[in-house]
Amino acid sequence: MNTPVSGPRSYLFVPGDSAHKMAKAIDSPADALILDLEDSVAPSRKREALTTTVEFLQSREAQPTGPALWVRVNASDPALALAELAALPLARVAGIVHPKLECHSQLERMSAWLDALEARDALGHDPIGIVGIITESPAAVVGEQAASLARGHTRLRGYSWGMEDMSAALARPPIAGTTDAHAALTAAMQRHCLLMAAAAGVEPIDAISANFRDLDALEHECDYARDLGFTAKMAIHPAQLDTLHRGLAPSVAALDWASRVQALVDENPDTAAFQLDGRMVDQPHFAVARRILARARGSSA
Repeated sequence: MNTPVSGPRSYLFVPGDSAHKMAKAIDSPADALILDLEDSVAPSRKREALTTTVEFLQSREAQPTGPALWVRVNASDPALALAELAALPLARVAGIVHPKLECHSQLERMSAWLDALEARDALGHDPIGIVGIITESPAAVVGEQAASLARGHTRLRGYSWGMEDMSAALARPPIAGTTDAHAALTAAMQRHCLLMAAAAGVEPIDAISANFRDLDALEHECDYARDLGFTAKMAIHPAQLDTLHRGLAPSVAALDWASRVQALVDENPDTAAFQLDGRMVDQPHFAVARRILARARGSSA
C-alpha cells in the first residue's frame, strides 16, 4: 500500500452552468473547486454547462492562483464523458471527479483517455488526478468488481462517498437526521470509503453536508470525520469552508501526541519502539504522527 499524498482539505462543488457562482467561488478559501457537469446540471443544460465551464477554465490562464480546479464529468455516459474531457482546456485542470465509480476498469478507461488528451495537448505538468465517488450504487460496494478499486491507480488521488444515488437505488428518501436507519446507512458508506481509500493508498474524502445553513451540524460532522480518519471533505456552499477547515485540522490532543512521538523519533533515530503515556508506539504510530504534523502544517499555510 502506498502512503497517500496530502491533498486538499476542501472540495467545493460549483454548478458548471453558472458563471456567476464560479466567479464567486474562485475567491473563496476552498482548497479545490469541483466544476460540476453532472448532477447539479439539468439534462437540458449539459451543453451550456460544458461551454460555460470551458470558458471559465480558459479565463484562468492569466490568473494561476486560487483553488485547484477539478471537473466532475458525466462518467455514467462514457461517450458524453469523453466528449467533455476532450473539450476541456486540460492545462488548467488539476483533476477529474469520476462519479458512480464501480470498478477498476472504469479508472483504467478514464486514465487512458487522459493519457491521449495530455499527449494531444503536449502537457508537461504532473498527470491529471482522479477522485472517485465509490458508493453511489449497490454494485459499487459489493462483489469482485467493486473490490478491484482497492488496487488504486497512479492517477488516483482520493475516494469519496455519497448517499443520494444510493438512496435512490434503495428506493428510500435521503433524509438526514438522527434516525437509526439513516445513521446505519451513513456509517456503512463512510466505513466502505475509508477502508477502500486506505487499501488504495489515497485520501479518504468525506461527503457533503447538505444543510449548508446548519454550521453546528457541520462542525459535529467534521469532528467525527476527522476522528474516523477522513482528511478532506466536500462542500456545497462557501459559507461551510471556514467551519470545515477548522474541523478537519488535527485536534490539540492529537497534535500534542504527534509532536511528542516525533520528538522521540528525532532523539532516538535507531530505536524501533518507545513507551509513551503508558502505551507502546512503534513504526505505524510514527507514520501517523508524521501525517498529523504534515496536516497541521497544511492547515496553517
